[in-house]
Amino acid sequence: MTPQMLFETLQTLPADLPLVFQTAEGDVGDGYHVTEFKLAQVNSIDCGGRLTSWREAALQLLDGHGGGHMNVGKFSSILGQSITRVTGLGESPLHVEFAHENRGMRIYEISRPRLHEGQVGVDLNEIRAHCKPALEHAATAETAGCCGSASASSCCA
Repeated sequence: MTPQMLFETLQTLPADLPLVFQTAEGDVGDGYHVTEFKLAQVNSIDCGGRLTSWREAALQLLDGHGGGHMNVGKFSSILGQSITRVTGLGESPLHVEFAHENRGMRIYEISRPRLHEGQVGVDLNEIRAHCKPALEHAATAETAGCCGSASASSCCA
């Protein structure tokens, strides 16, 4: 999901409803704070020695401790202003940075907002590390191994 896709989806939902972000460990605390939307240029080298570049957007949330969840309209306004003011933010893949009780920040994928029981819920699913060459091998149905396998071809070079 991109910030623009999130913005467009939120525009179709009631602005006065609470926006509740949820992880497998529970809801982000009511009174949460949007600390920033940021856009980063990433230049990387993977374990196969391949150089890649991309842009990624992040929404950083500070856990709350009361005061009610932000409503869809307020969050949407913050997001809309951010997209307008930071060139390229709207079109970049989005992840969320967050930690319950603001300890040990984690990175999450964001799901499509959904209307449920008088609120708008957004599931945050934890992102795990992965080996890009191994994923590409699996996607192309190759059987080459990775990182230590005798059949490793372009991985871990």
